[in-house]
Amino acid sequence: MARRVTVQRVLAVLVLTASVVLAAQVNPSSFNLTAAKAPETTTTATTAISVTDYPKTWVANLFYETLVNFTVSEDVGNSACRQQTQMYIKHLRNDSFWALQMSDSWSRYPNGILVGTTHQMGVYEECVHVHQPVQGKYCLPSVELQTTTGVDYMIGKPLEPNSYDHAWREILGFLDKNYQAPRNVVKFGICIPDSCTASDLQTSLQREFDKHFLQHQVKAQVQVQSTLCSTDKNTYPYDTGFIVTCMLLGIIFLLCFLSTANHFVNLVRSNNGKKTIKIPEILNLFSIIRNTRDLIKYDKDNELNIFNGLKVITMILVVFGHKFFYFVINPIMWAKRLEMIYVIGPNFLLTCMNLVDPFFFIAGYLMYVLLVPQLNKPSTNWTQVPMIIVYKYLRVLPSYVMMMLLTAFIVPHMGDGPFWASRMWSEADKCKTYWWANLLAVSNFIEVNNQCLIAGWYISCLLQLLVIGTVVMYVYVKNRKIGVYLMVFLLCASMVILPIMTYVHRAYGIVRLLYTTLENPNSSVEFNHLYRPFYYRGIPYYAGLLAGVIVEELKNRKFKFSMFTLYGGTVFVSAVCTWVQLYGAQFYDINRPYNVIEQSLYSTISHCTWTVILFWVTICNFTTGYGPLEKLLNNRLVVPLGRLCYVVYLVNLTVMLMVESRQKVAVSPSIDFLIDGWIFGLLRTYFVGFMLYIFVEAPFGQLIKTLLYGKINKNNERPVTTENPENSNNIQKVSTHL
Repeated sequence: MARRVTVQRVLAVLVLTASVVLAAQVNPSSFNLTAAKAPETTTTATTAISVTDYPKTWVANLFYETLVNFTVSEDVGNSACRQQTQMYIKHLRNDSFWALQMSDSWSRYPNGILVGTTHQMGVYEECVHVHQPVQGKYCLPSVELQTTTGVDYMIGKPLEPNSYDHAWREILGFLDKNYQAPRNVVKFGICIPDSCTASDLQTSLQREFDKHFLQHQVKAQVQVQSTLCSTDKNTYPYDTGFIVTCMLLGIIFLLCFLSTANHFVNLVRSNNGKKTIKIPEILNLFSIIRNTRDLIKYDKDNELNIFNGLKVITMILVVFGHKFFYFVINPIMWAKRLEMIYVIGPNFLLTCMNLVDPFFFIAGYLMYVLLVPQLNKPSTNWTQVPMIIVYKYLRVLPSYVMMMLLTAFIVPHMGDGPFWASRMWSEADKCKTYWWANLLAVSNFIEVNNQCLIAGWYISCLLQLLVIGTVVMYVYVKNRKIGVYLMVFLLCASMVILPIMTYVHRAYGIVRLLYTTLENPNSSVEFNHLYRPFYYRGIPYYAGLLAGVIVEELKNRKFKFSMFTLYGGTVFVSAVCTWVQLYGAQFYDINRPYNVIEQSLYSTISHCTWTVILFWVTICNFTTGYGPLEKLLNNRLVVPLGRLCYVVYLVNLTVMLMVESRQKVAVSPSIDFLIDGWIFGLLRTYFVGFMLYIFVEAPFGQLIKTLLYGKINKNNERPVTTENPENSNNIQKVSTHL
């Protein structure tokens, strides 16, 4: 039986071989038996690359030859580095456990280069857990490969390599179009003695790479950043700012503990019919019981609750987008799977950089609802304008300042990993240097790479629009017609300035989520110049103001939509705006010619997609109502979550960055892995946001109201005064500063 199977296999091979030969004779151009080898030449209209132009040894083999016996050179660095290196070499030859543990923690032979594996990580913990007699230091050098022959391997190179193309061409002819992980850059983990610096390692590596690569006509440019070298010791300085921040946190926690304990005791005594214990009313503001009860309070008849639901949905999508951003720039195995997003989508992810527009629209609408009753009072004059601006500015500050303090002085001490110092330390340094830009609300006008808190641009933008909106609302109350004209003018100006600036900068109509943009946002013209300034965010904000005008007018006329118009119009508007939104994904096509007119027009249209949907939904909801469907956006769950949106937006990027900066291994991208990380990040973000709300946002927000507008009413525990701009029962249940 075994012989029969063997004979059958031999006959099958012979038949297959005969078929291949016959096919080659019939049509030699369609199949070539020699194609299994590298072709002798690759011919294009302008050049011919010979097989002799390629290195004779594969890149991974060259890396192995370079790194197999590598140690930091004994003639570089300080005396301590040379001494520890000599000790390491000696013990390595004697097979000492600690030395082999350092050597064993990193790989000499890179793999996955052709499919975009971005990092050869090794085992971080194995390296840094070596403490005696030498402390292990883990570094991540970057090696960029280029040819020294002058041959342009990019000419005639297809976008996707063919099966029989020379593999070296994928490395030396890598064409950086910003939608792929670089194939000509290898980043790998390496373990060295702690006393050796990044400069010592770079010098030694460059010497070894030149020795082995230059003879193959390949230049290997080595770069080692000091922040990409780390141990398991916390080396970030405990400065005065750390001590002051810790003391401030201690005082806040103490106040909350005392206030909560007093509140709890009084509840027990009150239930037992005993007299309650009195403490200063201001201390009552810090009660966790009181603030939690305030957070979860639900009024089903409050029509503004729908905005809490809309904010929650938007925030969930925003967190997903931020999770994807950090996922892309982290160590990835098999990046080709991730790169397919730029080809097959999802297109929503590729066009989601206008997803904060709903927040601006809601802020504009609430500005109208909030200020019209206040400014219509007989005693109101122009002096109320700066008072309102000051109040809203102060309301933003408590959580904002706390996040800056935590980022600058506390967060750098809360983790470790290969990327921790390069990311979290730099964030801390930015806040220590450019905190003033956040306090002055101008952080959206400084360089992206200098901005303290990644979310800081949004807060600055919102405060700038707040000043304009308050002035507009005062004009509107004093002269309705001029106020409406002013709103329309500002909306039209916003719609005109975007295409003009897009045309001037020759930019794209959207911020494209390319590899270079995610790694360095400052490299994107769109993000740096056309994304953050307030005058590019006016469309949704001024549309929100106008929506308030229209809703009030329709309510006065008791206007109602028919059910067909209500639901049919909602479906139609949503479908058209969604199509327009997803149209922007076409701008990722590298073969699509750039059209400055198209891009200029789309830069305005892209900011109208969410705006038009919310404009229609707002008018329909407040004039007619969506009936049972409204329960999806107005229930006991989403209303408290909506009140947390401001603090969640403040913390989400920092929390996500902390999670991703602890990554120590390369991961294989998959939709399951991304969704799991998104859900985990969402839960952690809301938990941190809840803590910030309970300990900072709620008590200090009430404290500001008390100091500015009057005493606390013991019955409803809120400041009572006719001048309080949030005295309305509807307004006080919606977070008006996001």
